[in-house]
Amino acid sequence: PVLVLVAFLSCIRVVPTGHTGIVTTFGKVEEASLEAGPNFVLPWQKVINLDNRVQKVNIQTEAFSSDIQQVQVSTTINYSINSKTAYTLYKTVGRNYYDNIILPRALENVKAVFANYTAENLIANREILSGEIVTAMKADMEPYGITVNDISIEDIDFTDAFTDAVEAKQVAAQEKLTAQTKQEQDVQQQLL
Repeated sequence: PVLVLVAFLSCIRVVPTGHTGIVTTFGKVEEASLEAGPNFVLPWQKVINLDNRVQKVNIQTEAFSSDIQQVQVSTTINYSINSKTAYTLYKTVGRNYYDNIILPRALENVKAVFANYTAENLIANREILSGEIVTAMKADMEPYGITVNDISIEDIDFTDAFTDAVEAKQVAAQEKLTAQTKQEQDVQQQLL
């Protein structure tokens, strides 16, 4: 009786809350996922737990605007894996799905979207940029069973040379406006 109990207990695997269990038999991935909680598996099967909660990562990269201005971009991506198809993700990509597919595609999509806008338009269209990156990421991640919930552009930082040029342009525009105002005042005083 004790041996039977030990054998039975060795067949129970507990999948933690917020995870999906992937069953492998002698290294071969089974075509089913286990839900959180206790699950019965055969003694020679192994259970690999994948986190299916929403995960948040920050990505830093360099990109170029359409007018060839270099920018440092900081984005935050919220994503999760589909628990029903987690076995396919594990089978085709493995545990390092973030490093193997999410990160490279995120970097590529940020650069591609930023290249469609001038440096001047990047700041004003931050929400539109995020939306375009989300759309591209969703299309890229869907075949893997990864859901991209949201992408936020945290920071867009231009080179010092570009920032100085923008400031100089604004100062010049302000000086021109001041000169025009003074000239108009002088003309009005001469008429009086």
